[in-house]
Amino acid sequence: MKRRICLLWGVLLSVGLWAQSYDGWIDKSFECIRQNDWAGAESAVLNALRVEPGNPRNALLLSNLGTIQRELGKQDEALKSYSNGLMIAPRSVTLLKNRAALYSEMDRLDDALQDYNRILLLDETEEEVLYLRGLIWLEKGDTASSRKDFEQLVKQNPNSSNARLGLAAVMKCRHYYKEAIDLYSQVIKFNPNQASLYIGRGEAYYYSRKLNDADKDIAKALELAPQDPLVYVLRAKVKLARYEKDDAAKDLKKAVSLGFDPETADAILKDSQ
Repeated sequence: MKRRICLLWGVLLSVGLWAQSYDGWIDKSFECIRQNDWAGAESAVLNALRVEPGNPRNALLLSNLGTIQRELGKQDEALKSYSNGLMIAPRSVTLLKNRAALYSEMDRLDDALQDYNRILLLDETEEEVLYLRGLIWLEKGDTASSRKDFEQLVKQNPNSSNARLGLAAVMKCRHYYKEAIDLYSQVIKFNPNQASLYIGRGEAYYYSRKLNDADKDIAKALELAPQDPLVYVLRAKVKLARYEKDDAAKDLKKAVSLGFDPETADAILKDSQ
């Protein structure tokens, strides 16, 4: 009798699954997303895929599934979902962008580059991809390739703030601080309330030993984003340049309390000794 009950329960579960339609499960997934119920959203999408495994819309559904799994911290599962989606739609720019972003999160920069390269072969005018690929080149230390991408972005969109920010980062890496400051200033003119811009320009001022100008940008950044740990790190560096080590240590302690890496903070202090 017990076995019959178990079998019957299994049948009922199966009937319940198939009674829900493909679109019904998709609607359910969106409802869960709106409620930040990522586990429920994952379950709903998986059920939709089981109901109609051959539906051509599954490429987009797998893209959604991968993004949901990223929210759940399931990076390996998300990678599998994006890759399965690309098996259905190998030219999907959305899937390639999502997988490249995930590769970057996983510190698999070469794989991310391959996906961004594929996108640009499909559409060389993709501004976001040019910018993101330029950032990866920069992180890998290839400032020549990075600069090429950012300059191409400027040609395509002379008003692109991202292009100027990318070029500013390249200029800082190459120690062309005046050029970096000019580029940051151009972007700040149109984005006066973005703290990260003042931090970036303030850092360029710091490296060019224009400490008073750095102070002004730090003050503005603190006004806009008092919980950003990078503001306190930059202020600590400026104070160390003035041999104010005790005050610098306090700023680094504050930065760590806001999430900055403590080992990096200790290294900054040690390097000043």
